[in-house]
Amino acid sequence: MKIFSVKRLMVASCLIGLLSSCADNIREQSADEIAGRIARAAKSDSQGFLWRAPDLYSSQYRTLFFGYDTLKYHLLTPENQSNGFRLLVQANYGGAMRHYELAKFADQSTRALAPQQHFAERCQLFNSLISSCLYQDQFALALSASDLQRARLTGLNVVLQSHSQQYEAIDLPAAYIEGFLKAVGQPSQHP
Repeated sequence: MKIFSVKRLMVASCLIGLLSSCADNIREQSADEIAGRIARAAKSDSQGFLWRAPDLYSSQYRTLFFGYDTLKYHLLTPENQSNGFRLLVQANYGGAMRHYELAKFADQSTRALAPQQHFAERCQLFNSLISSCLYQDQFALALSASDLQRARLTGLNVVLQSHSQQYEAIDLPAAYIEGFLKAVGQPSQHP
């Protein structure tokens, strides 16, 4: 009888954990909730502070050795906002090495990405036929205050690509942008 009640308790706690993680989906939060989650952190060079939004995630399953390609990304800006805003992206993927070079916006304009880090996490032979690696890239997209002001009502959609190939599309929900701008003191410029 005690074993049965312990199992029920474990199942109940797992369900509570699942439900609370569902309720914590950043994409579904209001601008005010997101504004409350913006973190102020010391810059790595100890020269001031940064405002950092919570991470957003995107993933796509690929067969064989590769598993999931995942993107983790967030907005950040120096506390004084002198250098504008950045979208920092970490890409984890398998297969052929990618060259994240450009971000293409909905209006078809492109902007260069600033590479920050690239390395192979693991390489191996798969099924004695295919040799491949898992990679991690980190890069940033510079955004102006006006870029974010324009996107605060509709959100921002960007396709990551090289000069010859498209990779993933990422999005920043409107409430995410609105909450970030509210937290860092950028007044709303819409009616």
